[in-house]
Amino acid sequence: MKKQIFFAALVFITLFTSCKKDKTPEVIPVTNVYVTGHQWDSVSGLDKSGVWKNGAFTVNALNSNRSHYGYAIAVSGNDVYTTGYENTPTMWKCHVWKNGLYQYSLGDGYSLGAGIAISGTDIYVAGYAYDPSPYNRYAMLWKNNNSTSNVLAASANYAEASAVAVSGTDLYVAGKLNDDAKIWKNGVALTLSNATGCTITSIAAEGNDVYAAGYTNTPLRVRYWKNGISTDIVTTGLAYANAITVVNGDIYLAGNIISGSTAIATYWKNGAAVTLGDGIRNSRANGIAVKGTDVYVAGEVQGVNNFSDYATIWKNGQATTIGTANSEAKAILVK
Repeated sequence: MKKQIFFAALVFITLFTSCKKDKTPEVIPVTNVYVTGHQWDSVSGLDKSGVWKNGAFTVNALNSNRSHYGYAIAVSGNDVYTTGYENTPTMWKCHVWKNGLYQYSLGDGYSLGAGIAISGTDIYVAGYAYDPSPYNRYAMLWKNNNSTSNVLAASANYAEASAVAVSGTDLYVAGKLNDDAKIWKNGVALTLSNATGCTITSIAAEGNDVYAAGYTNTPLRVRYWKNGISTDIVTTGLAYANAITVVNGDIYLAGNIISGSTAIATYWKNGAAVTLGDGIRNSRANGIAVKGTDVYVAGEVQGVNNFSDYATIWKNGQATTIGTANSEAKAILVK
């Protein structure tokens, strides 16, 4: 009888051990951090746009010997899209790149791409174009390779689109017309509170809610809008916001506080400030992204004992330099 009990126990231990060995290993999700901007190429002497993926820089291709700059980024599946502009001999020209390869230019004259979004197979670029003589400026939303599509607003004074977001079948574009902050929904301007004397730099949509970030011009003060209603963030000095993202109702802004003559990179979560810069060297926060409990901010920090900017990522407040001298990080996405 004892032998039978011992044998049964041995079988149980063997089966339990086998089950443990056959257990599928836990898969840890991979986090990819994409940043667009530009950095100076010491060989050619040109500024070149591109994408840092997890800190490794890939230059955007361009069949010219001219400087080009990255301003906005979007990721769809395995494809990475960026927009910005090329500094041609006679004008600025908006470009679109996919996975580092030049796709097409937008605008008939001077043009710049400031925001990009993907919806299905459609690529939307927000930016501006202008005629030099007589001077006229246009806030633009381009769809795919349609150079002249959708002028949102025009002014002999000032008009631009700075960001674009897609929510379902709706397209939201942030920008400015003359001295007023603007949001266009499907090409129609929305009513915003306290928009006079303001600039909107970024836009985000979560569910049925639309958020935009920017600043008042006099004095320089952080302001954001939710569904057209403005909220100001109290800061210890002059400040402005360059980017916004919203996750589960939490509102994150990235920008700068001005202390004396020094810009200090900062982000705000629901109005509470987190200081990123050291307050000694100039630093700027241009983009923000959130994944889980991690907060990523992209921008630049002035070098030690020099005046060069270095593209930088802050993860939960910890800085990592990703660019060489004379580099800037303009936008960030985390997947």
